[in-house]
Amino acid sequence: MRSFLLIVIAIIANFMHSYAQKDPELRNALAKMTAAVTSNNAQATVNLTSPRLIKPMGGRENALKLIRNSLAEVQKQNITIDSVINYTDRDISKVKNIEYCFFPQLIILGIPDSTKKMIRYATLMAIKEPGVKGWTFLDYSGLNDEKMNILFPELVDKLNFPRSEIKPLVIPNEEVNSSIDLAMKVIDESMKKMKSGAAK
Repeated sequence: MRSFLLIVIAIIANFMHSYAQKDPELRNALAKMTAAVTSNNAQATVNLTSPRLIKPMGGRENALKLIRNSLAEVQKQNITIDSVINYTDRDISKVKNIEYCFFPQLIILGIPDSTKKMIRYATLMAIKEPGVKGWTFLDYSGLNDEKMNILFPELVDKLNFPRSEIKPLVIPNEEVNSSIDLAMKVIDESMKKMKSGAAK
């Protein structure tokens, strides 16, 4: 658990901080995206995914098919997404005409061993830009920086995408709640230290 938390802190250190006003619309969209993921709702996931990712996936219909196939493969392995916990005390940044925000996440997974759970750390990117209705999201965990630069040429050399290289943590069921509480506390303290340092 200690190594898991240390790497979380290292990743958060790469987050950029902004003092932009928080957007209630973003919170609502994030809640919808979280619900779509935890309920395996492929259609809702596609609807809330950034068009920048949908296009290279072959368009909406093909993206829907790919996501449904991916969900089916996960279910075959007897893995379930039990819950997704977002750290939401984040501000919105802007480069040119693109507003964005990175959300640290803890994803709690059910695994074949019913006495244990898996906790995975991830970062979800929220994007708002002209020509696209509302906030959309991008899980870029499978995309390297080169591919991200293709998706966001406007952000080349202007933004470092936080990367997660944390191995998932597998723990007994009875330790899940305390581990989540500790991880979220570490994330919160790290974020507050960043804000405090930026304000000096």
